[in-house]
Order: sequence, then structure tokens, then C-alpha cells
Amino acid sequence: MKCLVVVNTLCGNAAKVNEDELLRLYAPEDDVTIRYIRSAEDLYSTEGVDKLILCGGDGTLNHALGLTRGKSIEIYYLPVGTFNETATDLKTEGELARLGRIGERDFAYVAAAGSFTDLGQTSSSESKKRFKIFSYFFHVLKSYRVHRIRATISCEGFSETDDYTLLMLSNATRCFGFRFNRLHRHNAEELELLTIKAPRRDDLWGRIKMFFPFFRAFFIGFSKPHFGKYVRFLSLKEVSFSLSEKTDFCLDGERVSFSGELTARTVSHAARVRILPPCHPF
Repeated sequence: MKCLVVVNTLCGNAAKVNEDELLRLYAPEDDVTIRYIRSAEDLYSTEGVDKLILCGGDGTLNHALGLTRGKSIEIYYLPVGTFNETATDLKTEGELARLGRIGERDFAYVAAAGSFTDLGQTSSSESKKRFKIFSYFFHVLKSYRVHRIRATISCEGFSETDDYTLLMLSNATRCFGFRFNRLHRHNAEELELLTIKAPRRDDLWGRIKMFFPFFRAFFIGFSKPHFGKYVRFLSLKEVSFSLSEKTDFCLDGERVSFSGELTARTVSHAARVRILPPCHPF
């Protein structure tokens, strides 16, 4: 069996990877090639690969899901990123059988646009290695601003056009370090949609007003659908977006731009994606 091991050295805990122990446990008799990702320009191919062992963060997994789309391949994912939301959400060794899909892009745990969603791209790899999760805190105030994403959102029994400071599709119980989505069930056919409407202006008063919906969403969380004046949260099998302009989304920590008409839903993945606990061999 041909096995490719990918170690993303840009991740905060990549130095803890023990390749020998990893191969002993998961590829003892395989024909193994090891690739080290040392810059954003380093690419790899999964052509002819039967087994893929990933050592990285949520973005590393997201990239691999795109490369293996439609391929019957074994994926072992060892989380050595900073947040490791996908692995932490599963808590113990498990399989990721259903992904979220928005447009033509798949995601493991989140697709989001607006306030705070650029945090994954603003912190440097050196900062992540040195300060771990605290590296993101330095950028929170910079990301604390009102976005005005003009969009029409349509799903069964619901259609609305407004300006939003956050649009989020969740395929996990956690995001940004908060276990806010208690409605989610692992590998279910539904995604959860969270929207927060934008205040009128991005000034001091607008940012003060923005604080309370975000507190409601992430610090209190949801165990059932919520239809408030500024915050909506619901579980659905499919939702359509019409974006008035090009908008940057965060897909598992990776930046992807979308515009125009989009549909989002869950899909099954041809690959067998096995998530290893963060405590697995370092």
C-alpha cells in the first residue's frame, strides 16, 4: 500500500510529531513517502496514494479533503494545529463521514464570513509556535469591527435579505474555541446556520451593539433553534445564499472567496477520514 505522510511544519505543535511512532502504528508495512510543508507554496499530490497521514491543523485537513474529493482513500489526521476544532469536537478517535459543502468547496467544521473570521489568517506561523492559542488573542481587537455583508438567505420556510456582520455554517459543536452549537449531531445530514445582523455603522456605538449578539451566540450558545431580532440560529439540510459582492469566507481556517449564488448542504466523502485524538503519538 502506498502511503503519503504530510507534516505541516507551519502549525503550532508540528515539532511534537514523532514520525517513527506514527508509522509504527499506522503504516508498519506500507511504502511510505514523507512530505514536509514549510511554506504556503509547498504543494503535494495524492495521485496513486492509498493512505494519507496528515499532521497539521484544521486548514491542513481542509486542503486534503479538496485533493481527495471523489477518491476512495484512507486518511488519518493527527491534529497538531493551534485550535484543532475538528478533532476536539470528536473528543475521541472517530471518523468524519459527512462534510459541509458551500458552492464547490468542502469543509469539515465551519464556513463563515464577517467579524472575527479572519483570525486564522492574521496570526503568523512563528507566533502560533511561540504563543500557541494566545497568538490569536493579539488580533481580536483588530478583527472587532462591523462587516456589512449584503445577502439574501433562502431555505425551507425562511427567506430574508439584510446586511450581516456574520454568516456562519457550522458542521460541529465548536468554533473559535467556543462550544456553542449544542444542537449539532456528529455526521448528521443537517448543518446549522448562524446569522448576526450588522449594526448601521462601524463606529464605537456600532461595535458596542455588536458585542451583545456575539455574546449571546458564543458565550451562551444554542441547544435549540433561535429566532431573535439580530441573531438567528437554525438547523437545515440545505440553504441558498445570494451575495451582492465578492466575500471572503473562512473554511476551516482557509480563506476562500465567493460571490453570486451559492448553495450549502452536507455531503458524504468518498475517503475514509479517521480523526486521531490530539493526545495521539507526539
